[in-house]
Amino acid sequence: AHACGPLLHAVVGAEDLVGERICNDTRILQPGDVFIALSSEKRDGHDFVASALAQGARFVIVSQWPLGGELAPGQGALVVRDVDAALVRLARWWRASHPIPAVGIGGGVGKTTTKETVAALLAERYDAAHILKTPANWNDLRGISLTLLGLRDHHQRAVLEMGMDRPGEVAQLAEVGRPRWGIVTAVSATHLEYFPSMSDLVATERGLVESLPADGLAILNDSDRLVRDMIPHATCPVFTYGTLPGVDLRAIRVGSRGTEGLRFIARRGDEAVEVATPLIGRHLVTTALAALSLALADGWSLVEAAAALARVQVPQRMRFLAGIAGSTIIDDTYNASPESMRAALDLLADWPREAGGRRMAFLGTMRELGTRSPREHHRLGRRAAWRCTTLWVTGEERDAIAAGAQAGGLADVRVFADPAAAAADCATTLQAHDVLLVKASHAVGLDALIPQLTARTEA
Repeated sequence: AHACGPLLHAVVGAEDLVGERICNDTRILQPGDVFIALSSEKRDGHDFVASALAQGARFVIVSQWPLGGELAPGQGALVVRDVDAALVRLARWWRASHPIPAVGIGGGVGKTTTKETVAALLAERYDAAHILKTPANWNDLRGISLTLLGLRDHHQRAVLEMGMDRPGEVAQLAEVGRPRWGIVTAVSATHLEYFPSMSDLVATERGLVESLPADGLAILNDSDRLVRDMIPHATCPVFTYGTLPGVDLRAIRVGSRGTEGLRFIARRGDEAVEVATPLIGRHLVTTALAALSLALADGWSLVEAAAALARVQVPQRMRFLAGIAGSTIIDDTYNASPESMRAALDLLADWPREAGGRRMAFLGTMRELGTRSPREHHRLGRRAAWRCTTLWVTGEERDAIAAGAQAGGLADVRVFADPAAAAADCATTLQAHDVLLVKASHAVGLDALIPQLTARTEA
């Protein structure tokens, strides 16, 4: 209760109760948990207080009184003025009592894969049970606060993904999470619609670099110009990684092995180590480099880090499926940005060629690009024209994608207002050995059409 400070309005019931963990979802709440009544646009957390108490919550954190249910003996309530603000204060207090080294991972694209890779690599030394990481997409203030409240004495390292969709948010996340190390993957125009300008978006991403302690380390992707420009703003030493000369850790001789992953040489000064990783796609070499850089910051040798990375298995959102008529479907429908679209198209171009197989793409709108959207979609079309022989486009920006592809010299461009109709046309076109990339922002809904494109057993 004292951690809530001036936000505390009242303590109801016993004041010495101890909860097992903080939970905001009654579907997974266990007896002895603390239920915190967080609200959203779609629901009010206070509507679930009675259910939480009935399920055996030790106490509840609320801003409304009276409660929707009765307190039983051994149960209590913290009544606060603002539930979200109280959550952040609790997380800040709990983090201070567990001062383990943490890494913050920011950037407009590649954060989640980098988080998973870093966490899995650290688990090779410390064991997975001793690594705390933000689950799923818990990369906002609520998610990071709830993650930090899961810190226990057995944890040795924390890996915190830091997202943003408003000015100043990353610095706020860093203030709560207190990372020793900060990785910035890349700057993307994704979420630009929430910012006055691109420079404001970059300034927010830079908040991680500006918030690190003097004895920390900023680990920056030098291959991204906007990330490179953050170097003068760092409040601590900087370690750079990338594929160009002059960086602290460089990848050379990068080769894609299709679904078997990547192979490259990692060079640090005069030391060079061969690296093999199951990460799929040439673009993920920077993810591998980020993980290796973090291991070096944590005191590992490059040889040790490379050996551990070869053993790491990271869940990736991209799926490789058996398609109709002996084709292959690359399902990358989780989300899309200009950078991830370019990377997916590069993977399509790198795909091992089989006899007669064609490279095709079924693309939809990239959301949250603001006023840059038409230009970015036109660029997307031009890139697609250089990497595939047939292109299906749908979504609000389908005409811009099509115009770019046609300007890039692609003759077979098929435009559909109805995504299902586009999928049906794909299904009738696919032949043996063809490879089809399917990608758009998740809200476009192309993921629901994947079953129309995958192999079926004939009746």
